[in-house]
Amino acid sequence: MKRSLALIHLSREHQHALALALAAKRAAVSGSDEEVTAMAARLRATMAGELETHFLCEESDLLPLLAAAGHSGLVSRTLAEHRLLRQSAAALGSPQRGLVLAFAELLQAHVRFEERELFEVWQEQARSRDDAAATIAAADEAPPAAVVRASGSRR
Repeated sequence: MKRSLALIHLSREHQHALALALAAKRAAVSGSDEEVTAMAARLRATMAGELETHFLCEESDLLPLLAAAGHSGLVSRTLAEHRLLRQSAAALGSPQRGLVLAFAELLQAHVRFEERELFEVWQEQARSRDDAAATIAAADEAPPAAVVRASGSRR
């Protein structure tokens, strides 16, 4: 399904997150303590900046629509993964290969979940909501139905 205009910016941020996850995986398996330390610092900074802003946007703009539409499982999973990513980033204060790799794998899996599942369902819900709103607006703007006179003829 083509990505909704409302989600394009978030999808682009997901592309950056996937590139970051790949770089983190490479650093974790590089064997270089310096690369691991530098990547852990980069991951913490990215989490505190771009990723945190991204998560807050999803939590305030996307998840309420899904919750209202009864998709509590998707909402719960998204919030749980956001919480786990935040905790994992905080643990990177002690830069270790395993922690960098775990963060990278979690970030990659989370982005794929959002792109393949969360965003698809959100788009369906937004489209349904927009279609309903358009129908209501069209009904409000339509001229009143013809009045049938007692004689049966239309006015």
